[in-house]
Amino acid sequence: MAEEVRQVALGGEGYARMLSGWLLVDREEVPLAERAEYAWRYALFLEEVRAFEPGWEAKAAWRKAAFLLQKAQDPRAFSAWQKLLPEEEAVAALLSLGEGERLWEALFQGRAYEALLRVLPLGVRPDLRAQAFFRLGRYGEALPFYREWARRDPRGYLGLGYALWRLGRRAASPSGEHLEEALEALARYPHPESRYAQGRILEEMGRVLEAVEAYRQSIPQGIWRATGLLERQGLKKEALALYLDLARGTSPYADDAALRAYILAGELGLAESRREALDLVQGGLGLLLGKEPLPPPPAPSSSPPPEASLVEALVAFGKEAWARGVVRYALWQRPGDWPALVPLLYRLGAYREGIRAAWPTLLAYPRPYREWVEAYAGKEGLDPNLLYALLHVESRFDPLAVSPTGALGLGQFLRSTWEDVARMLGEPPADPFDPEASIRYAARYLRWLMDRCAAYRGLEQVACAVTAYNGGVGYTLRGIAREGGLYAFLRFQERDEPREYLAQVLSAYAAYRAIP
Repeated sequence: MAEEVRQVALGGEGYARMLSGWLLVDREEVPLAERAEYAWRYALFLEEVRAFEPGWEAKAAWRKAAFLLQKAQDPRAFSAWQKLLPEEEAVAALLSLGEGERLWEALFQGRAYEALLRVLPLGVRPDLRAQAFFRLGRYGEALPFYREWARRDPRGYLGLGYALWRLGRRAASPSGEHLEEALEALARYPHPESRYAQGRILEEMGRVLEAVEAYRQSIPQGIWRATGLLERQGLKKEALALYLDLARGTSPYADDAALRAYILAGELGLAESRREALDLVQGGLGLLLGKEPLPPPPAPSSSPPPEASLVEALVAFGKEAWARGVVRYALWQRPGDWPALVPLLYRLGAYREGIRAAWPTLLAYPRPYREWVEAYAGKEGLDPNLLYALLHVESRFDPLAVSPTGALGLGQFLRSTWEDVARMLGEPPADPFDPEASIRYAARYLRWLMDRCAAYRGLEQVACAVTAYNGGVGYTLRGIAREGGLYAFLRFQERDEPREYLAQVLSAYAAYRAIP
């Protein structure tokens, strides 16, 4: 059997050849160099495919490849071990395989900072040593090396400013000498990122108008902070001008700035500025102003791919996992064929990968679990398109999705919220990875949030509820009360994530409304 598999690995085609090689990596009768090659190919395949499925993680394959390549004295072993940093085993292997600039850069990029500090000679690459100390939180030790770097390259002043800022934050007084030194260092590097850091420090020191001037010359995030400071100072016309400048750009703040400019221009009675702001709103936030965004562009037309019949045959024999491998391999080899291959990914339940490949076209907005979505949305008095939009943003319709914060399933519920919804339904908590249960819970929870936001109507009620779904109902309602209204809260809320989440859900909602 092993010899038959080897023949496929040597002379076969497609995913079968790739997988056959992987099945041989532990067979001692197969030559070492050949096994190392199979492991390298498979690890590279897994890394570049980036499948959202248990068992498709690249790390184990890279570990196998690194071991075999090093044993075979293949120079690619260095690159394979690099993928496993900052693990101690990988560090030890790299120290035995490399030296000089290549080793230092690999350790730095792999976040193996302690190892880098041990092997990097004094007087060499102060930029790496400074940044390693900084990322370890050892800001004081970083200072002399940032200064040495700055003597060679003005970019070092940016790092020096940030390190002094961090030290100043640790000081007893926020106006300590480290902060003044940080401002001096940052002033010596005329770059938008440096101006942003200056603005942050000046804002913390209470020097608001100086902070605004620094922010004006900085990155979009800094300009966004400047608008907020100007509004808080009552300088609404000055804030409006900056909002419009930001809205004319392409940064993630553009639509938020356009929405706020529209509201502010209305308060100030500036009709021309209000019209310009409305014209500048391009995304889903335009729904709040009665402006329907343009639908996503259609995907290019395509013919059925050659893998279609094989996929159907594999599905008929219960081999869906193998079928997904066939389609992933085809997309890896022929990325331009995505319009034909994405429907096969959807057919196999790989929605996250299909959406990623089809983005931002209409094909990136599938309607999986249609019967459940429409039934439970209808039961709760929700627009099914809104429920689709929420699930699209939360999990890309992956029922096994787990976020870094522990949110689970299609609806991305934390355990505590899941249990709260179960109590609302009067039942023991269901399995959060069950797609039907997650859709049912999401619909019930969203309806409950809509009811908590009953002070608003229409899409403003939707905006309140969607923000609460992400940020929490207490966070949202307290924020609205504190700021005196929904739109002021959307601008001045403490966290960026709920604001960005609302824009994403409304954009998806507009897209689903535009698709028959």
